[in-house]
Amino acid sequence: MEFRLLLSSSIALAVSTPLLAQNRTVLPMRSAPSGGTIAENLLDAKLPSQRPVQPPQGAPNVLLFMSDDVGFAMSSGFGGPVPTPNFDRLAAHGQRYNRFHTTGICSPTRAALLTGRNHHNTGVGHLSDTPTGFPGYTGGIAPETATIAQVLRLNGYSTAMFGKHHNLPNGDDSAAGSFDHWPTGLGFEYFYGIVAGDSDQFNPNLYRGTNRVDPAEGKGRMLEKRLADDIIDWVHNQKAAAPDKPFFVYYAPGSTHAPHQAPPEYIARFRGKFDQGWDRLREESLRRQLRAGVVPKGTRLTPRPAEIPAWDALSTQEKAFASRTMEVAAAQLAYQDEQFGSVMAELERMGQLDNTVVMVIQGDNGASGEAGPPGTINELQHINGLKEDPSWLAANIDRLGGPRTYANYPVGWAWAMNTPLRWVKQNPSMLGAIRNGMIVSWRGKVANAGAICGEFGHVVDVAPTIYQAVGVPAPSVVNGAAQKPIDGQSLVPSLSRCQSERPRTQYFELTGMLGLYHNGWFASRDTGRVPWDKVSPAGPRHMGEWALYDLRRDFSQSTDVAAANPKLTQEIAAIWQREAERNNVFPIETRFGAARTLIRPEMRKRYDFWGKNVSITAIRTPIWAGRSYMIEADIAPAKPDASGVVMAVGSHFAGFSLFLEQGRPVFVYARSTHPNHVYRIAAKEPLQAGSSKLRLRFDAEGPGKGGRVAILQGDVELASGQVGETFLSPAGLTETLDIGRDIGVAVTDYRTPFGEFEGDVRRVSVTFDR
Repeated sequence: MEFRLLLSSSIALAVSTPLLAQNRTVLPMRSAPSGGTIAENLLDAKLPSQRPVQPPQGAPNVLLFMSDDVGFAMSSGFGGPVPTPNFDRLAAHGQRYNRFHTTGICSPTRAALLTGRNHHNTGVGHLSDTPTGFPGYTGGIAPETATIAQVLRLNGYSTAMFGKHHNLPNGDDSAAGSFDHWPTGLGFEYFYGIVAGDSDQFNPNLYRGTNRVDPAEGKGRMLEKRLADDIIDWVHNQKAAAPDKPFFVYYAPGSTHAPHQAPPEYIARFRGKFDQGWDRLREESLRRQLRAGVVPKGTRLTPRPAEIPAWDALSTQEKAFASRTMEVAAAQLAYQDEQFGSVMAELERMGQLDNTVVMVIQGDNGASGEAGPPGTINELQHINGLKEDPSWLAANIDRLGGPRTYANYPVGWAWAMNTPLRWVKQNPSMLGAIRNGMIVSWRGKVANAGAICGEFGHVVDVAPTIYQAVGVPAPSVVNGAAQKPIDGQSLVPSLSRCQSERPRTQYFELTGMLGLYHNGWFASRDTGRVPWDKVSPAGPRHMGEWALYDLRRDFSQSTDVAAANPKLTQEIAAIWQREAERNNVFPIETRFGAARTLIRPEMRKRYDFWGKNVSITAIRTPIWAGRSYMIEADIAPAKPDASGVVMAVGSHFAGFSLFLEQGRPVFVYARSTHPNHVYRIAAKEPLQAGSSKLRLRFDAEGPGKGGRVAILQGDVELASGQVGETFLSPAGLTETLDIGRDIGVAVTDYRTPFGEFEGDVRRVSVTFDR
């Protein structure tokens, strides 16, 4: 009896404790039940009141939008040649920022955007796919740098992300996880999109949460429209369930990153609009920018770099191809604008737009020049060394923008899309890589609607801006992890009073390209590497010399004044050094892509796949380049003339497939879409009844070279042939190794939908010689 009384007393004490005041600096917040009585019989008990986590009174919805590889001067709102009426309508109600900055490339910008910390400080100093393992280069957002989604969810918001998430550490994009760095592990309760650097717009491999979306879902709709439609569906359901609960939506379409693809009717709108070439287009854009006040009076047009050819130096054939690539890119942005507009229109119809903070960042970096002077119709293979003859590029003009091309325009257009700034994506020592247009709209909170604000801004400012708008502090602890201080500053005060002279210091670094903004001055250091090369021509240790620009008077970074200001140059260089040490920038790796010193996957000799519907990311593992191997498949065709994929890797842009075609084994290997790069080896007769062991032997001649192929049933050779040239890695970034089907972009045409195997694939084994 004594024990029972003691227990009852402790329970009564617990439920009578007053509600703890909500402490929003430690998340999740502690909330204790209030009042109530515990009795042995429910009829004598009183239920204690429970107070769920609530957002601050009157907290608005938040919609954060960031596009991909859109240069400073691409959209009409910033003087560009592409009409974007929906973004312009938003700007008319809000405020444009013409000195807003990103980090110079994808993953780092997205990490800084979501956390409010500098990219190295979060652990994402470079692309998440290429970690070196040092503290600033792990590839994953650290727990000590919680995301906006984590903070708002734990403050009572619904959170959802739609589009591109390029913040997964290398190898985490499989059913085995880890899922800590997926959107659902970073505070988003709902996710619909891709988890790689780019995606085919016609046949994307999408995820909902951490599960692959059925490839048949959404057929006939391009990725941009699917994202917008899903946002609208999610908001409908969220408001139906909790009409007073605010939401945070992060909307990150993968355009206008390659592949440049768009509906043909949108491409037709821009026919002939870019025949004047990139040199003249820059002049036209600057005139528009000056008239609209997007750039200050007296802004100079920076000269064309020697590595970019003059438009007039191109042949007629080269001009025709280049013009069409720009028409497609423009169409892609116009299509993006239309989908964004459909989301805005629906929020307005629902009465939600007046209570929604909308932040639009046009590009996660400057426009992309990674295709170099000629451009490409096969982005990833071009990066991996594929040489595309000008006549082959010209032969694909009418395919540009469609599902048979994975195009990126010539660097001249990227340079033009960054007017009047210097250079392009990847080089944060140049403003063309890091200055992007931003629009903020918050009905009733913008003092001068339609204005252009010249206050310095950076992606690290977005999180503190949202926290101030919502009314929550940046937390000191999230899920038990002590938080690093926020590196950014809120831009909310700029909505009522823009301060273009506001003191500010911000460093930049990417692959040894250095920059530091300090109170209107910008110091930079350039290694000389161009974005289509992996190593500087001066070698991997070359860092260049410091240059200095007075951006208070020189908006476009046109004039180096370091020689006239040697002491100031040294002082700013010293500030950069301190910032680099504080933010885990060291050690610096100046090389790009496969040339970097990376944490590389294990070179396993054997892989086993136990059944149909297995899909793993193709560019991760296995590594095929230069390796000989045997594929052995235990299959059970449903009928003698069964068709379907046994195993497929990659896509028709680079990949291979072993499949049955009316009972006959066939192997197709695609180095690219060029007819001379597609190799087909087929048995003349169907598989013999009885044995279900299908084998394929590939004897490689070396990386990038050819190889001999033999198709066997048991030990009996059914067909053999030669592959003349092999890929270094399959394409594209979201494509998969598939068993019993071929999802995403197919390697070849099949007789069944998605190459679905008619029968069973019990097991496929791949064994490498070494």
